[in-house]
Amino acid sequence: MTDVKNYLAQIQTLVEQIPSGDVEKVTDLLWENYDAARRVVFCGNGGSAATASHLPADFQKGMFTEFGRPWECLSLVDSMALVTAWSNDTSYANVFAGQVKTWLRPNDILVAISGSGNSENVIAAVHAAQECGAITIGLCGFGGGKLAAVVQHAIVLKSRNMQMVEDVHMILGHAIYSALRDRAIRQAAEAA
Repeated sequence: MTDVKNYLAQIQTLVEQIPSGDVEKVTDLLWENYDAARRVVFCGNGGSAATASHLPADFQKGMFTEFGRPWECLSLVDSMALVTAWSNDTSYANVFAGQVKTWLRPNDILVAISGSGNSENVIAAVHAAQECGAITIGLCGFGGGKLAAVVQHAIVLKSRNMQMVEDVHMILGHAIYSALRDRAIRQAAEAA
């Protein structure tokens, strides 16, 4: 088996091991958030930052263009001015926490993404979100790390391969968005 085929086979195995009950719970929470016109905020570092930047494009633009109802979704990684200001003027551990206190209200959602599950600034964002009364969701790799222990709802991947964890986090994001879109389509059909 080639190295590429082996990698893809491992991704397939990792996808099959996703805890479906946890994914369903997170999907339900996000649906309730959309239905109640609340806000979703994403954060992460490195490859997880790329995922945290990508997913609001699907969630916000996708649901608005498909169903005509806006959904306030944003990423805390997308303003380099804010990222560098918070890290320079306080510390990198606060880069998301300060922004969380600005954007999140009670019952909004923070989606914290960490391949290792141990990113100090992501964990600080979770604590700040909980102080705001927000719901916290973690997409965690490496068996969950510290992040799985502090969020209210975690989807944990056991893999310790960062690239595979990042790949599956993006798959999860797309799968959850697709489930939300399909639920909205069914709801619209039932109302017609």
